[in-house]
Amino acid sequence: MSGNKWKKRIHYVLKAAKHFGDEPYMDFFLEREVDPLLLEFKQNGSDIPNKKVMLIRENGNGWGFFAEVRAMLAKMVFAERFGLTPYVEWGKTFLYTEKQPVNGTKNAFEYYFRQPNGMTKQDILESSYVTESKSAQGVIIEREFKKDTYEMTAEYQSKLAEMYRKYIKLNETTKNMIQNDLKDIFDGSKVLGVHFRGTDYKAGYQNHPVAVQIEQTIAQVKKSLEEKIFQKIFLATDEKNAVERFEKEFPGKVFYFQDVYRGEGNTSVAFSKSDRPEHHYRLGYEVLRDMYALASCDGLVAGLSQVVNCARIVKESSGEQYDTLCIINNGINVNGKQFTK
Repeated sequence: MSGNKWKKRIHYVLKAAKHFGDEPYMDFFLEREVDPLLLEFKQNGSDIPNKKVMLIRENGNGWGFFAEVRAMLAKMVFAERFGLTPYVEWGKTFLYTEKQPVNGTKNAFEYYFRQPNGMTKQDILESSYVTESKSAQGVIIEREFKKDTYEMTAEYQSKLAEMYRKYIKLNETTKNMIQNDLKDIFDGSKVLGVHFRGTDYKAGYQNHPVAVQIEQTIAQVKKSLEEKIFQKIFLATDEKNAVERFEKEFPGKVFYFQDVYRGEGNTSVAFSKSDRPEHHYRLGYEVLRDMYALASCDGLVAGLSQVVNCARIVKESSGEQYDTLCIINNGINVNGKQFTK
């Protein structure tokens, strides 16, 4: 470590010791991390003086792909209210980050998406006003619409759809891959999308949805097939056994992506390990592709999940709606069982 870095750390410790017991000073420094309305700006450069930028980072701490996407969209709502331009950077605490660059970038957001407003990292380094996002900024937006972390009001879904339409675009590599993967399923046939979440949902963690049983899903799919004409069923699932069960119940009608990494136990595939190249990136791509496939379906049967929330957001952002929509809601676990990797 350089001498300047040691001096900086020693200065920090001495300054903290000097103000020990100074309640207003301690409150100020503690609130800097969590107060959503306290915006601190850094002047990185002077070449871009007119834009005030919000650097949106991942929440991390084991958040799944679409939990991060939903939090990002909430932070974009916050940014707009303060006239801030969003720039997204997902780093090492994002579950799907690789150690080496993917598609020429170390920013995991850019593995899959284009930056809003066409900004680059160099623009951030040259901007006169840059503030970093806080998790609490997304939280106050969520609370404003008075729903928990899984359910959304129609008003809130529309607001997040507006953010998605305005700011989120797939990069060319991801767009071409998804279009190529979806073309054989979506050929003009009426498709019923089904999302079944197994793995860690079966463990029943605190504040996570009570797991939907596969029998519930199958029963609702049969009901939807009786009420509407669907030629195909698209199944998105992280559970190996669900694929086998659906193929048995609906022979010749079920389509799914065969290259998806699926689990059998009670651990989320997001925490899985594999020898396949770019495993974490691939996990992100697979759930992103599933979400876009679900958003492309004519009908949807699913339980509560962030994947389904984002499929509904994307569906609305494109000006479309499902012909039939059934969200199986068994409630939220309130049992004190904490989420673990």
